[in-house]
Amino acid sequence: MASKFRVGDLVWAKMKGFPAWPGKVIEPKPEVKRPSNKKPMHFIFFYGSENYAWVFEENTFLYATNKDKFMPASRIPKGFKEAVEAIDEALEAMPTQMKNRQNDLPSIDEELATIFPERPEATKSAHRDYTREPLTGKTKKMKRKRLFKNHERRSPSPVLVDGEEPPVETAADDAETPEGATEQKMPRVRKPTQKFAESVESGEMTAKNATARKKNELVKKAIKHATASQSGPSPKKIKLGTPRKSPKKPRMPSVRIPSELTTRKPQKNIIPTPCKIGFLGLGIMGSGMVRNLLKSGHEVTVWNRTIEKCKDFAALGALPGETPCDVVQSCDIIFSSVANPAALKDLVFGNCGVLQGISPGKSFVDMSSVDVETITDINEAITMRNGRFLEAPVFGSKEASEDGQLVVLAAGDRDLYDDCLSCFEAIGRKTYYLGEIGNGARMRLVLSMVLGTVIAGLSEGMALAGKVGLHQEDLLEILSLSSLNCSLFRSKGYAMMENSYNPRALLQNQQKDMRLSLNLGDEVDQPLAVAAAANEMYKKAKARGYGTSDVAAVFRAADI
Repeated sequence: MASKFRVGDLVWAKMKGFPAWPGKVIEPKPEVKRPSNKKPMHFIFFYGSENYAWVFEENTFLYATNKDKFMPASRIPKGFKEAVEAIDEALEAMPTQMKNRQNDLPSIDEELATIFPERPEATKSAHRDYTREPLTGKTKKMKRKRLFKNHERRSPSPVLVDGEEPPVETAADDAETPEGATEQKMPRVRKPTQKFAESVESGEMTAKNATARKKNELVKKAIKHATASQSGPSPKKIKLGTPRKSPKKPRMPSVRIPSELTTRKPQKNIIPTPCKIGFLGLGIMGSGMVRNLLKSGHEVTVWNRTIEKCKDFAALGALPGETPCDVVQSCDIIFSSVANPAALKDLVFGNCGVLQGISPGKSFVDMSSVDVETITDINEAITMRNGRFLEAPVFGSKEASEDGQLVVLAAGDRDLYDDCLSCFEAIGRKTYYLGEIGNGARMRLVLSMVLGTVIAGLSEGMALAGKVGLHQEDLLEILSLSSLNCSLFRSKGYAMMENSYNPRALLQNQQKDMRLSLNLGDEVDQPLAVAAAANEMYKKAKARGYGTSDVAAVFRAADI
């Protein structure tokens, strides 16, 4: 079936969960895979956001003829105005024939073909197309202007030194000539004479010799400096056979995690959803997620048990809510992030809780790390009131939440998942849809169990190294040179070595996840011997008063 659109057409493109957006049909990029759906699709470049995606042809409309239809009357999304300005500029810059197509009108050639369907070939060839030829008298001016632009772009001609070749114009300069301009004879470049070539060759040899001499001098200086620094006291002052003390290795400075350990993603271009967003819980993880939602242009209403935190976010542009019920009633999609299953149940089922504000059309998304049973109960309660529910626990640290680098593990209502994509893109670097309710909680607990056992194993290794008289920093350095090299070992290892436990992931939350993962194993009769032993270490550290410290404080349970 013939396609309605061609490459270069300016269009309105409508994707699920987003308003119609100005775009342009472009050639598909090889790295973006086309969906398997057999319906006609086009690869669209979106103005303003600079993103691109496959869009169904039935959701694609010519820009000029549908401008009044898709221009929002109120509540213009962030970036929409800039996108319209950009596409209007592109429309103005189009050739006349392309403009006619954008207005859905036939071109002059098409009209002539309709009026004179049987014109002889001679007549057709006699009719010349002047649209691509410059007007008489303007060729020279156009050429001179373009050459002047090229001259401005190039750096000034360098002064020739010995060993360098004179610059020679290439065919790339000719490629910048405007299309349709008449050819002009370029001045011929004279070939260098034999005398000039010999002088250049001798200059090259001189430069090479000078470089070699310079390198030799630098090597001699380096050897001399190294010998002087390592020689130590004079041999006359040291008796033969006297063992020399190896100098003590300097202790590492107080640890601050290097910025390169947390890989920051480049600035994201996100088209925020027009839905009003609510967020309940401004703890270690929730605070970072809300900041990224606000940065990406989402309209967010927040609530927290501590009112002072709400005031801090109100200064950043968030709207404060009085109760969870009020937030649900004033928003379309409500997110929550709390510490444990008991806190989540109280938030949903408690007085003035989420459930009291749920009505048809309201959506609730929980991002806490809880057990499958709690998630199932909340899903049933929300859907009984004709609301929509999605579980989306996140995996990552405090730094990951602040940098928008979390991993989102979603499961449940697929339509709600699609509506939340702009929010997930703002808070995370990757989002997974895992299917039915409960799969998100299961995956989160398995990941947390693996993380907890690894950190517990590292803490025992650090403790053992210290007890046998090894330098703990040597252990970390050797680990960094092996296949075990990772930012987790570096950050937690140095924190253990320096007893620096500023909370990035609370130890009590890690112990809670270990307990829930062991319960999950009991449900399916899966033995978890290593995880059970690690859980005892976290319980011991928690009993020693490190529950609100960073998870690296499990080292205090191993270092006895």
